[in-house]
Amino acid sequence: MSWHSDDLGLPQPRPADAWENDEVLAADLARAVATEETLRRVTSAASTAFVAHRGMLALREELATDLLLLSLVHDSCAEDRLSGVRDRTGRPSRTLVFEGDGVGVEVELTDGLIEGQLIPARPGRVELRRPDGGVGGVETDEVGYFRLEARTEGPVRLVCETTDGTCVTEWLPW
Repeated sequence: MSWHSDDLGLPQPRPADAWENDEVLAADLARAVATEETLRRVTSAASTAFVAHRGMLALREELATDLLLLSLVHDSCAEDRLSGVRDRTGRPSRTLVFEGDGVGVEVELTDGLIEGQLIPARPGRVELRRPDGGVGGVETDEVGYFRLEARTEGPVRLVCETTDGTCVTEWLPW
């Protein structure tokens, strides 16, 4: 059920610049919540907003506070290819490098395979995600090397977790 100030016999809203000073604004606000029903609705909405805000703050504290977005700094497809590097299938591979605040990840994409390494080299976990959820994940070895078998379609990103924190690549239409 929606309601409007007309339903309660309240004055029509004024444009934002219509209040000459704070006293006139305060008087309009006092009149607006003078009825018990309006006061109940305003109090209920404020309470709901407060609880929702506190819930979001609590969730935010549970998230990794050191989450870092890695930006694409190199894409081999953006270069002119005079002599292409090819994988065993004969199709050209694609190399991507993501960096941010002293960390990064380098990946090579071939048909159905993503190989890469965390920079600096260290053990961790790498997960490939689409907006609707994870596609696959794998633990890296002690030097940060990983290999994921996955067909990449649509926007995807890598989520890289180590003991130092979590970083994510920007979304790419691979």
